[in-house]
Amino acid sequence: MKNIYKIFIASILLVVIASCNDDEFIEQTSPDQLTSLSFWRNLEDAQSGLTAAYSELESRSNFWDGWQEGRPVVEYFRSDYALPGPDAINYAHWMSIFNFNYTNGHTFVDVLWGTNYKGLNFANQVITKVGEMTLEQISDADKKQIIGEATFLRAYYHFKLLTLYEQIIIRDQIITQETLDKPLSTRPEAWDAIITDFSNAAEMLSSTNTPENYGRATKGAALSYLGKAYLYKAGDPTSSENDDFQNAVIALKPVVEGAVGSYGLEPNFSSLFNGENENSQESIFELQFKSGDATSWNATRLHAFVGDWSVGGWGGIEATMAVVNEMKKEGKIASNGLYDNRLYGSLYFRDSFYNDTNTNEMQGSTWDNLMNSTYGDIYENHAYFRKWLPNYVWNNGYVGVNVVLMRYADVLLMYAEALNETGNTPLAIPIINNIRNVHGFMPQITVTSKEAVKAQIIHERTMELTLESVRFFDLRRWGMLDQAMQAAGRSNFSAAAHAYLPIPLSEINSNSNVN
Repeated sequence: MKNIYKIFIASILLVVIASCNDDEFIEQTSPDQLTSLSFWRNLEDAQSGLTAAYSELESRSNFWDGWQEGRPVVEYFRSDYALPGPDAINYAHWMSIFNFNYTNGHTFVDVLWGTNYKGLNFANQVITKVGEMTLEQISDADKKQIIGEATFLRAYYHFKLLTLYEQIIIRDQIITQETLDKPLSTRPEAWDAIITDFSNAAEMLSSTNTPENYGRATKGAALSYLGKAYLYKAGDPTSSENDDFQNAVIALKPVVEGAVGSYGLEPNFSSLFNGENENSQESIFELQFKSGDATSWNATRLHAFVGDWSVGGWGGIEATMAVVNEMKKEGKIASNGLYDNRLYGSLYFRDSFYNDTNTNEMQGSTWDNLMNSTYGDIYENHAYFRKWLPNYVWNNGYVGVNVVLMRYADVLLMYAEALNETGNTPLAIPIINNIRNVHGFMPQITVTSKEAVKAQIIHERTMELTLESVRFFDLRRWGMLDQAMQAAGRSNFSAAAHAYLPIPLSEINSNSNVN
């Protein structure tokens, strides 16, 4: 669905109908003017409304403060495995996130809150208004599909908010003057709403997508996020219940066993992130981008933020040597004589692999050549992220590299974790071994106890999912945030104060039911 954002109708969907006193003046409306009441006429209108609901995914409609900088800074900089790049010190609002001394008036705290609620507003309008359409306006099958996708999006936006903020406002209806001011929900209430919507979406959605609909939610996406929600809930002391892990197993099992969709691991790990293998068999939910052409423009510069100066990027972020060491710790035992091959698909660092002039694996050059020409040093103890970079960052401005939001490998690891936590450790081990073999060329693990397998899963999630916006949230649900941040030298961090972002000042000032 490369052109999903091409039809943008936010202005139509956000029309506010002002009431007035007929005795004061007569209100006249042009018969050609669409309003929120007259817009929902047919399938085309319903699809356009759904397109608007997709447009706020990952705050991408706010290109700079949202998708381009806000999301990466908030989700990458708070990881124990990330450091500000050489350009980051020029931006105080970036560094305040890294140093954990931001306030509730921070622009990223505000933008991420606002864009997700904008998405919720669009999704609720689709669910309500399409639900009211007659059979003459839309077929039952189309209605079910569109409402199913909007229900998935409502769950997604709420889930995104609940992972970022300690308390949120549940918005499950079209906002009216009476409901504009609404109190914060408890976390258990929010989890219930999210789980209900993901479950209902899974009942309504199809298992497959045609190429023209890539990027739209499927049954597999709904079940995958339902399983993820249960895992996150299991690690939330305010809301966890004894059956959370078992419910995660139930949700994820159809995805793993092929009952919904035909997912599989892609042998070429690096191709999942450089734009060469988009919407692959491993992709369950993928954010679609497209380089500009005569028909549309829907590109991204995430690669410029991630890429170091040495490869032509902006130098926004670096990796710590701790993540390099973690990913190297098993040694060169891969079947091709290298470290776990996922290391090379995730990071650039000084190594013979990146200094081989016969292959020029590092953006067509070698580590030493690039570092010497950029910094006048070999930069022995520096590392950079490779994910989300096209093969050549230099002179590559706005590109169409997709970003996978849910991968089959993540589902497999979550499934293995849920199995392990429910006493089915022997069933988890082959799943781990399969991922290691296909993506890392690594031998089978030898550990067998529940505790040792959990430690292995923690390692595998680092190998597999680094810079995919899961590390901070994984550490939080495992109760490891303080330990990890202290080990990383992030002395300003306290889980009690910084595990969640604060409610934005803008919401406090505008909502009389929030203080």
